[in-house]
Amino acid sequence: MIHLVRHGEAAGHEEADPGLSEHGRRQVHALANRLAFRPVSRVLHGPSRRTSETAVILTEVLGAGSEATDLLADRTPVPSPERRGDYPTHRWEWFEGVPDAERDPDGTMLTDTWHKLWFEHHDAEIVLVTHAFVAAWFVRQVLNAPPATWMRIGPVGTATLTSIGPNLAGEPVVETFNAEVILPL
Repeated sequence: MIHLVRHGEAAGHEEADPGLSEHGRRQVHALANRLAFRPVSRVLHGPSRRTSETAVILTEVLGAGSEATDLLADRTPVPSPERRGDYPTHRWEWFEGVPDAERDPDGTMLTDTWHKLWFEHHDAEIVLVTHAFVAAWFVRQVLNAPPATWMRIGPVGTATLTSIGPNLAGEPVVETFNAEVILPL
């Protein structure tokens, strides 16, 4: 079973790589408590501060090993010129504003990442801490949906849980999507 977790709420967006806000830390603690009964063996996370800080809290509560990987970096699937027709025209201008470092033409890197992670980890219980667009693309991949579907999945909330496990044929299925943990008042 693979649990996709979007990082907790960021402490503002004034800096390029913000850490977690206090609310984000509470969100992640609540999520970790929800996962505490699961036999999670590893937490893989992207290189950003908010994914790293989310992973630290999860590993402390779950007692699992942790590892940073560029595979879970913040990426945005953008259509190549040949594939723009796969997306509604009102989205085309938005794609132009995606930073070069985050651009993943046709979601090729994300698709390869999903296949690699599923192949290597579907028989274990792991957590992948990443970003909203990455989680949405992975869900789109599992559903074998058209490319633009990732933009209609969500919004993927902060510190939410999406669980993907194998069906009887060993194929990935979405078991839980975007589950939010309610924080006590």
